[in-house]
Amino acid sequence: MDALSAVLNTIRLSGSLFFRAELGAPFAVSSLTNVELRRAFGGDADHVLPFHLVTAGTTWVVVGDEVPVQLREGDLIVMPRGDNHQLMDELGRHPVPVGELQEERHGRMGTLQHGGPKQTCTLLCGFFRLNGKSFNPLLDALPTVLVVRGNEERSLWLSATLERAFFEDIEARPGADALVDRLTELLFIDVVQAHLRQHRDDHGWLAGLKDPIVGRALGLIHGEPGHPWTVEALAAKAGASRSALAERFRAVIGQSVMRYLTAWRMELAAGRLLDSELSVAQIAAEVGYESEASLNRAFKRHVGEPPAAWRRAKRSR
Repeated sequence: MDALSAVLNTIRLSGSLFFRAELGAPFAVSSLTNVELRRAFGGDADHVLPFHLVTAGTTWVVVGDEVPVQLREGDLIVMPRGDNHQLMDELGRHPVPVGELQEERHGRMGTLQHGGPKQTCTLLCGFFRLNGKSFNPLLDALPTVLVVRGNEERSLWLSATLERAFFEDIEARPGADALVDRLTELLFIDVVQAHLRQHRDDHGWLAGLKDPIVGRALGLIHGEPGHPWTVEALAAKAGASRSALAERFRAVIGQSVMRYLTAWRMELAAGRLLDSELSVAQIAAEVGYESEASLNRAFKRHVGEPPAAWRRAKRSR
């Protein structure tokens, strides 16, 4: 299994749509805060990532101190940290909080009609939900603002996918919730793949996926996280010397091979602690530890408390 697929399979991805927005100049709308977003739509997810797809016209998007981004038809923007953001036809306008515009939404799912009489921009607005208990290398690697520029083929696919999800939700057909989850899951994977193709940095997890040595090591770690890996064993399988792998992995990923392996095992262990009734000893065996005591020590160093206590505290909340 490649590392990206392994991480995607672990984070329990789902998503949905807020509404369609039809905005006319002049307009400026501010999103929910991260706390409001998680409270309203997060459920039991650890992260909520809002996104917007422009289906017609243009809009500016302002996210904190980031450089403002102008989106055109077919462009999609994601805020991987859930940052508050503003949509406006011209920079410098004072935004209205979206929570104050409920009377301007119409229908079950809702089409938000706001702004002046001149139709300027139409968007589909939604969110992705991801889980990551203690270590999510993909989410950590994504930028604060992720923009996927549209082209004719991509725009058609994205628009068709989200339009299908939107109308399934509106019509409340049996199975609509499951279909919307699957469609938004496919959308997220496509967005990450598009970003990966555009990613040109020499450092970080996404760069590691494309590195011939580091990428093979990541694939081995994620493919068999419970295997008794050593740096020597990983290097041999990756076709490199021990020193070459160790040096290259630290240079690209920013931490040692074994530290990364431990962090990923702790993420898997955390997921099993919450999602199963397995004992700590059984989970230890699954994720590559010889005993419950060895997992206890590693988990406490990484998370701050022993696995059994962490499980009780999480479930009680």
